Amino acid sequence: MKKIFLAAITFATIMVSCTSTTDEMAGLEAITPNASELITTYIANNFPDTKIVSSQTAKGTVTTELNTGEALKFSTSGTYIAYTNNANLGLAADSLGVTCDSTHTDSIHSGDHRGGKHGDKGDRGGKGGKGGKDGGKHNNDSTSTRGGHGHDRHYENEIAIDSLAAEINTYISTNYSGYTVLHAETDTICEGVVTEVLVTLASAQPVKLVFDAANVYLFKAQRIEYSSMPTLISDAVTANYSTYTVMKRGETYTSTDSSIKYKVYLKSSDTRKSVTFNADGTVSCEK
Repeated sequence: MKKIFLAAITFATIMVSCTSTTDEMAGLEAITPNASELITTYIANNFPDTKIVSSQTAKGTVTTELNTGEALKFSTSGTYIAYTNNANLGLAADSLGVTCDSTHTDSIHSGDHRGGKHGDKGDRGGKGGKGGKDGGKHNNDSTSTRGGHGHDRHYENEIAIDSLAAEINTYISTNYSGYTVLHAETDTICEGVVTEVLVTLASAQPVKLVFDAANVYLFKAQRIEYSSMPTLISDAVTANYSTYTVMKRGETYTSTDSSIKYKVYLKSSDTRKSVTFNADGTVSCEK
């Protein structure tokens, strides 16, 4: 678990700034340190490839929003209550646009469970006023604007949904008709620089669609309990990564030829890594 930094100021509704440094708390100062750690540990274990962008405490519950547009609800004691993918926010478009006052200061910071990128690209915009429920607001900061997506943009690898390549949009509309595009970002994985697009249906957790630099579809990724992975995978983890703690959930990668790979997230002290295994337990990639 990364070292957790507690801010001195407590808010009933917590502000997210336009600039920030890495801090897994992301607005959890309003509850006890023990409850904060329970929440961040739960997210690290179950949503290891996400970042916390905001948290709000109201009416005895804590709602923590992830950079993927997903949200988790906890009690103020840190007990998990519910999940939502926020697909109902109407993500028809996602143009960027945020205005921040230079004197603005924030009480919280955004966490990165991957220990990776941290940028400052502003907020996601809406289309025709049909954006997220927080459209037109930037939480409590009257000098900022917020639209469409329902969560703040604070990471340089996030991209606007309405700027996705035509080839990607065509693939999604053809193969995932009826799905909502929830989030998109660029990433560098073992296959190189890719575009990752989360699509979701109803209240289900999203499917990640991965496209290469030429916008050609590579594979889909879906979250899976580590305990549900084949024995060949868990045996390989035990044999080669015995000093690491395994996150509760990883991912399956299903390629166009229907072959499956398994991605496992690991941590040791302040070190985090992900290992992708072939179905026979051999390592395909380690990052």
